[in-house]
Amino acid sequence: MHKKRRQSLFALGLLLGIGIPGLIGILVVQASTITGLPFTLQSGITLPATSTLTSVPLPSSTSTGFPLIGSPTLSGGASGRLYAFIQAPDGLVQQPYVLLTAFGSVARANSVVINGYVNSEEFVCTDFPCQLFLKSSSRFLFRAYSNTGQTSDEVIASVSVVQAQGGYLVSIDSVNQFTSFTDSCSAMWGVGDQESAKWDDFVQFPFQLNTKKTLHTLATQLILNGVVDTSDCPYGGLGAGLNWPTACGLEKASGMMIQWQNQYDDRIWLASKDQGIPPKILKTLLGLESQFWPGNSRFYLDEYGLGQVNQLGMDVLLRSDFQFYQQACTSIYPDCSRSYLSWEPSQQRLIRGAAVNLMNAKCPECAYGVDLDKAKQSVDIVSKLLKANCQQVDTILGGEISDAKYEDLWRFTLASYHGGISCFRDAVVAVLDKGLPVTWQNLEKELTCPSGMDYVNGFMDDLNSFDFYLYEPSDALVIAAMPTIVPTRTPVPTPTVFISSARIIVQVYLDRNRNGVPDAGEEIDAMTVDVNTSDNKRITQRTQNGIAIFDMSGYTPGVRVDVSLPGLYRNESFTLPEQGDISVVFKFDMPALPTNLP
Repeated sequence: MHKKRRQSLFALGLLLGIGIPGLIGILVVQASTITGLPFTLQSGITLPATSTLTSVPLPSSTSTGFPLIGSPTLSGGASGRLYAFIQAPDGLVQQPYVLLTAFGSVARANSVVINGYVNSEEFVCTDFPCQLFLKSSSRFLFRAYSNTGQTSDEVIASVSVVQAQGGYLVSIDSVNQFTSFTDSCSAMWGVGDQESAKWDDFVQFPFQLNTKKTLHTLATQLILNGVVDTSDCPYGGLGAGLNWPTACGLEKASGMMIQWQNQYDDRIWLASKDQGIPPKILKTLLGLESQFWPGNSRFYLDEYGLGQVNQLGMDVLLRSDFQFYQQACTSIYPDCSRSYLSWEPSQQRLIRGAAVNLMNAKCPECAYGVDLDKAKQSVDIVSKLLKANCQQVDTILGGEISDAKYEDLWRFTLASYHGGISCFRDAVVAVLDKGLPVTWQNLEKELTCPSGMDYVNGFMDDLNSFDFYLYEPSDALVIAAMPTIVPTRTPVPTPTVFISSARIIVQVYLDRNRNGVPDAGEEIDAMTVDVNTSDNKRITQRTQNGIAIFDMSGYTPGVRVDVSLPGLYRNESFTLPEQGDISVVFKFDMPALPTNLP
């Protein structure tokens, strides 16, 4: 076993190049006032011609990034996707309301609006979050629109308002959307989370990532760059070294510190969904590396942006992600049809430099000296880099990872991200030379890159405590825009919301004794199972003990579902019911053996 692993390690060494040093520390545009007819905004957004608007100025607002209860929707497009959410406040409020938000997958997206109905009353929101006050329990139907042509999926939601002592309780009873997620690293390793950890959960809504952490480096940067005014604090709110906030400075910066650390959560949620990286891992990484200030630093090498990525980190990503390589390469060379590794070393350095520049949010002409749109867009690059390190870990271990548990493999990935592939590979070789299993307990002692063991252990401590810092602000902290109410025209029927609570239980087995039923020892593990719906949703799992269970909560009853084993020509289709368990069994027969020798 060790010989096979060693061969894979040396093969990877040749692939990466001999002598690569350790890697340290890698890592809502407000629309103008609505004017006249048809349904056209000054920002250039044209909505369905059946709607008309009155000219009502909206108050300017600042999003605070607070956690609310709600649901997302999304839609794809050639130039990006558009997402819309309905959210309900947490706890008692003095006047019942919900908030609507929308964002595009492109950080520099132009103006976005939400148009829809609450019961039979039409409304338009041009700034977010958009606060709609309610008189009673209500039904919602709405979409988001951008002036570049994107349209989100339609959101249908049912909202309850209950009067209680001291105020009102508002809750989202049902919505018609559900976002599926596949942990790409777990699928790559073929190892699942056996401990049911909370830190790798996929949250359904970006605001469920909102945190309220005291971040001293972030507070210092907010003060130094003029984001927060601390002129009335002694010494300007900073210590003598200008690298730490005083108590007065920290108090002045506290509100903006919360807003700043949560402004990237939409991007984190989206990158998590697209790249298959658990979102709490991604946010913890950004917090640990940069405390969410997208500045640059020099420790071992020049490091850039939210993920503190340097050229050695980009080298890993450029080798493994051809699409990203194309993005970086075509910014400096006209023809990038060849692979990254086929360029001369000097040309590779130029490509790495172009890739790192995608992370560089420094912008002297921008407010506070940073380009926040570029910083938000870079979150997806950091998620891709984490995924690339997952892949490198799998390659270094040669697919023989039975010794390592799921958490160990994530620790390996973080060690690779922080200290570099070479540092991790050398530690694996050292463990194998001692004849020990490759577990984190054995490997952490062999890491020679600076602070490698402390970085990973500290990261996991932060990750395990993530939920202790979730942000639940009071009603007084809500700062939101108001919608424009459209004069009543033809009444619109109140939408009826139906969601499923069904499960699909898939069993895969090899009928060794040919009795037609699954018996002990006949289960087929790690078999990929795909569930595809008629509205273009896809969920993928691997079987454990021969079984894969798909929770279809939130999906619309009546959609057509196809369950299949990719590449094996086995599938079964049915209509999704409102509730209950649907059993799907795929049986493989033992091959017939000849009775006579030839």
